[in-house]
Amino acid sequence: MSPWSKGDHASLRLIAGATAASGKQRVGVEIVMTPGYKTYWRSPGDFGLPPVFDWTGSTNVGGLDVRWPAPERFQDANGYSIGYVGEVVIPVSVQPVDPAKPVMLVLKLDYAVCEKICIPVRGEARLWLEPGVTSVSSPRLESFEARVPKPVTLGPHKEKISILEAKLDEGAIDPGLRLVLQGPAESMVQDVFIEGAGMWSFGKPTLSRQADGTTVALLRIAERPKGSAGPVPFIITVRGKPGAIETRLDLDIPAAKP
Repeated sequence: MSPWSKGDHASLRLIAGATAASGKQRVGVEIVMTPGYKTYWRSPGDFGLPPVFDWTGSTNVGGLDVRWPAPERFQDANGYSIGYVGEVVIPVSVQPVDPAKPVMLVLKLDYAVCEKICIPVRGEARLWLEPGVTSVSSPRLESFEARVPKPVTLGPHKEKISILEAKLDEGAIDPGLRLVLQGPAESMVQDVFIEGAGMWSFGKPTLSRQADGTTVALLRIAERPKGSAGPVPFIITVRGKPGAIETRLDLDIPAAKP
């Protein structure tokens, strides 16, 4: 692990896990905050700033995949924000250019922490990774890797929450998206986050448990890009039990009424 990079109400460091069977290096960006403070997800909601990663200066790095643990939703007088309270480890998969050689990982991270007002923070960390190390154990990293949503396709799945249907809810007073969700026994849908390219923004979902065991989620469209219509790509993240899931799909969105 790297030394801590300390800022106002937050500290950051890099921690390493065992090399994956694929040869990728497993790393976590750990952020620990003063009690009561939070930081933001890749899509921060109505306010806040998403973290900005700068890996300039890293060596023997051919690719990086930042994998986000399922976030929480927070409410205040200004609306909703989305992120993590108190602490988070953001897993990163690092593909070396040459798997037989070490990796030097150099990170500059601009992020924000917030209690009642948001404070910008910059953290800097370096971590040397030896190739093929499988004996390293990092329970902190592993616990947050387990919170990363599992990718699923549209349709039923036996052991995961499933998205059975996703479509525009044209009959609602406020236009929005309607999702039909299903899970194994004792499953629970806690929240739904929808991301779309451009200025798409959705409200907090209204969740209704149905007699057949499915859950209907209705999400009002709060904002949409001007002139958007046709097949639109979205990322749908569902937080719940037994675990979070994520699906990427295109929805046919008609043009907004004048």
